[in-house]
Amino acid sequence: MAENKKFHLDELLGAFFLAIMSVITFVNVVNRYLFSKSLAFSEEVVVNLFVWITLLGVSIAFRRGSHLQMTNLYDKFSPQLKRISIGVSGIIGVVIFAFLIYNSCREIYKNMTFYHTISDALGIPTWIYSLGTPVFSIFVLKEIISSTLKGIKKNKAETAAAGGAEGGK
Repeated sequence: MAENKKFHLDELLGAFFLAIMSVITFVNVVNRYLFSKSLAFSEEVVVNLFVWITLLGVSIAFRRGSHLQMTNLYDKFSPQLKRISIGVSGIIGVVIFAFLIYNSCREIYKNMTFYHTISDALGIPTWIYSLGTPVFSIFVLKEIISSTLKGIKKNKAETAAAGGAEGGK
C-alpha cells in the first residue's frame, strides 16, 4: 500500500506528456473544425510523445507487476525453478533494454554529427525527439532490475516459510 503513495517521476512525466498530447489534439480538432486547417506540428509532437509515454508505461507496469505473465505454467514450477525463471526473465529484459539504450544512443550520435536531420513541421533536430528512447529506457531498466530482485527475494522468503511449515509437521 505504501508503494502507491511514493513519488514516481515516470508517472508524473507520463501524466504531463498525456496532458500535452490531449491539449494539442483538442486544439487541432477545434482548429480543423472552425478553420478547415490542421496544425502541421500536431502529428509530429503527438506521435513522438506517444513513443515516450509508451516507454514510461513499460516502466510503470514493471514496477506494478502488471505485464502479461504465464502464471498457469509458472505456478507448476518448483520454488527453485521459479527463482531461475524470475532471474532469466530479468536478464532477458535487461539485455533487451540495454541493447535499445545502446542503439538509440548510437542513432542520436549519428543524427547529431553526420545526418543533421530536422523534423518536417517544426524544423528542429530529430535527435531531440529520439532522446526520450534511451532516457526513458533507463527508467525501464531500473524497474526490471528492481522487480527481478524483489521477485527473487519474495521467492526465497516463500520457500523458507514453506520449508519451516513443513518442518513443523
